[in-house]
Amino acid sequence: MEELVQRLLRKDAEISKSKVRYYSNSIQHRVKNRVWQTLLLLLHKLRLEFVSDCVLSHVCEAGFCSNQASVKYLIEWTLILILHLNPSRIQNLWNCFSLEHEKTRTSICTFFSVLVHLNVLFPKLQDKEVQWRRAVEVSLQWCFSHNFSVRLYALLALKRVWELEDARALEENLGGLTTVVQACLQQAEAMQNTGNAMKNWSRIQEHFFFSAFHPIRDYSIETIFQTFPSLSELSEDEWLPLWKFESFVVFPMCAALPLKNRVRDLCELQPGDWIQQDKGVLEQDKRWAEVQKKITPWKLSVQEQEPELMAQQRAARLGKLTSNLLVVASLIDKPTNLGGLCRTCEIFGAKALVLDSLRHINDKQFQALSVSSELWLPMLEVKPAELSDYLQLKKREGYWVIGVEQTSNSQSLQDYTFPERSLLLLGNEREGIPANLLQLVDVCVEIPQNGVTRSLNVHVSAALLVWEYTRQHLGQNPAAPRC
Repeated sequence: MEELVQRLLRKDAEISKSKVRYYSNSIQHRVKNRVWQTLLLLLHKLRLEFVSDCVLSHVCEAGFCSNQASVKYLIEWTLILILHLNPSRIQNLWNCFSLEHEKTRTSICTFFSVLVHLNVLFPKLQDKEVQWRRAVEVSLQWCFSHNFSVRLYALLALKRVWELEDARALEENLGGLTTVVQACLQQAEAMQNTGNAMKNWSRIQEHFFFSAFHPIRDYSIETIFQTFPSLSELSEDEWLPLWKFESFVVFPMCAALPLKNRVRDLCELQPGDWIQQDKGVLEQDKRWAEVQKKITPWKLSVQEQEPELMAQQRAARLGKLTSNLLVVASLIDKPTNLGGLCRTCEIFGAKALVLDSLRHINDKQFQALSVSSELWLPMLEVKPAELSDYLQLKKREGYWVIGVEQTSNSQSLQDYTFPERSLLLLGNEREGIPANLLQLVDVCVEIPQNGVTRSLNVHVSAALLVWEYTRQHLGQNPAAPRC
């Protein structure tokens, strides 16, 4: 586990230092998010010495990097838990506030987010008066920052630190500093009458990470893999529902990391409109604004949209060979057909399955046919209205668009040789492939039939073509379907 943790931390640092574009729900974002989810999952099992000596410094360093909101929350949560496990290392937190201002920039907000939860750490701290005074002084110092976001975070931290029940008796020891603190807090409350400032002050206080969330009480599989991704507006295909963990007996039996939250407050929240992003990410977003207006997820290619980890797991654990076959099922609307297609594509190592909506994978009829194959197959979302653009893009990338359709010029499946880069376009169960998309098809392939009924189920037709492509290109009999 320790070796795995070190590799995960190196992976996170590698992505942070990379010059590859890092935007919301990109592969870099998804991989970083999974890195920190896994670290949180393992944290309670790690030796305290290892966490303090080998992990803590990396977590602090990660806090200074430009990260998407979901990753920032996980880093902050990890730091809180580590300090809760080993409160004697609180100096590491104070050191983060002491670095040169140019390096900290607005990423200092990450550490104020930790300070907001001082109530969790305070009961276990030695020298409570010293540590509380340090928290007040640090917060107060940054309340005068030229950056509005930094001032907001500092004011929130100051407010929470000042309101600590266990620290009430310590206020008189601050001397003249008490007057300054009270003036700052009065200024914060006065924001309620100043337009945008009022809105931002209310939003940050109501944000789930600073309101309903409790770092210790809410430490669960549910929060890590389902609640946090949804509240931080991560793409829905990165939300892992609890039923996917319920087959593992270890989770319900683990007191340190339960499967579900004991208190439902956090789970019942909706995503708020205050998202933490440091200055670096915001500047990048501005530079890419014109590009992102025209970007849709499928234009980033399978490898960019879906994390490499999925393909690597499939190859390593299942011993599968993957292909360059794309199966496009955006015109199909029956969940049973889509679930069966998903299973077929995963078994025969297709590169990806394209659906009109990724919401299908949560449908019980889909899951009944897919039998969890969606966990191992890259899935892309392309709306029917976007199919024309998508097909043209794939043609430019060298894909041969093959329509599974009976036309006057169709080629027989038994005589057709599939190009390595093949894209199967499947028609709607009733209407088939519309005329505007048929114009983009390079060839139509039909399945020879002897019966009176002139139409096969779309899933059956697709399975036959997927099998034939696999037979031609993988050069061996694919593994038999699992029962």
